[in-house]
Amino acid sequence: MMISIAPEDVLRIFGLTGVTYFPKSAQQRLHAGTALFLSRVGLPSNETFSPKLDLDDHARLLSAPSLKLEIESQGGQCPPEAEDWEVLGEFQYALVAIDPSDGKIYAFPEGEDLYAPLHGDVSSLVQSLIILEESQEHYKGLPNDDAGYQARIEAVERMKKRIAEYDETPLHSDSPWSSLFDEISMGMWG
Repeated sequence: MMISIAPEDVLRIFGLTGVTYFPKSAQQRLHAGTALFLSRVGLPSNETFSPKLDLDDHARLLSAPSLKLEIESQGGQCPPEAEDWEVLGEFQYALVAIDPSDGKIYAFPEGEDLYAPLHGDVSSLVQSLIILEESQEHYKGLPNDDAGYQARIEAVERMKKRIAEYDETPLHSDSPWSSLFDEISMGMWG
């Protein structure tokens, strides 16, 4: 079930240039709820996630699924069950793709042959990015001492708890979110 997120909240948090909206022509293959969400709320970008959509290439917006093309352009082989999926963007060191039939989000970590579930749907991805963005004040700019480390650990635990209220998928050990949370705890993000 999609999380209700107000488009104006996403704009307030990420700014007008920090949100990518997907045009209606690209929605033809997407799960209906996903298509509506991407055209109304959009996908935000920040230090950890960057949407990948070439709006200048109209033919690309109407063409075949992009995940297979993206993986093959990098010399890899796309898993057969994922050949119809679309690329949404990049999260940390992973390509992010969506299964257009059900709206589930997957991560394809850089340099690995396997992929892992990332989010139950796009609204969970956006909600998690909002939580991350709003939590920066609790983990950035802290000293690299025991107190700073403890504060970052507590901030990560609060973020995980808030994210789990919506979707536990990002909290699995093979998710790129786990690596991000480890890096935040160690002070690598501020």
